[in-house]
Amino acid sequence: MSGIGNTTTHIQTLRRAIDAAERQALAPHRLTVAGFELLDLLSRDPGISAVWAAARIGVTAQSTGTVLFRLSEAGLVTREITNRVGRPAAIRPTPAGHKVLLAAREVVDEVDDRFTAAMRPGEVGELDRLLGVGLAAFPNERLDRIRAGAVPATSAGATA
Repeated sequence: MSGIGNTTTHIQTLRRAIDAAERQALAPHRLTVAGFELLDLLSRDPGISAVWAAARIGVTAQSTGTVLFRLSEAGLVTREITNRVGRPAAIRPTPAGHKVLLAAREVVDEVDDRFTAAMRPGEVGELDRLLGVGLAAFPNERLDRIRAGAVPATSAGATA
């Protein structure tokens, strides 16, 4: 199917509506959607590099660097300086970053609740399943390459 009314057009329209609602909800917390996503990722995986974070959220390293600079200037993240050449600095949320993130998660959850409010629980589960199928059609090759490079040669054959 092509043209106006196709599935991807509807998804893009929905994405724009959700982005606008999240931007509005996050503004009082002085966070952008990208800043929230990055801060949320860093809270779940503290110490990762900017390159790894960029691949995880699917944006360029340059965009991630810009967002990290803003989060750092606001006192929400720290970047460890390492002495080893070629090793990226580890990034972690500060206590202030954690506090802002907790408040921001609440308002983002409210946006999510608005999105699913008219759905029955079974429909929400089915939507999650179908979105997972759709996402699988577009693999994150950059993240896969980073993951492959991050596995030490001695544990390449090991299972998780």
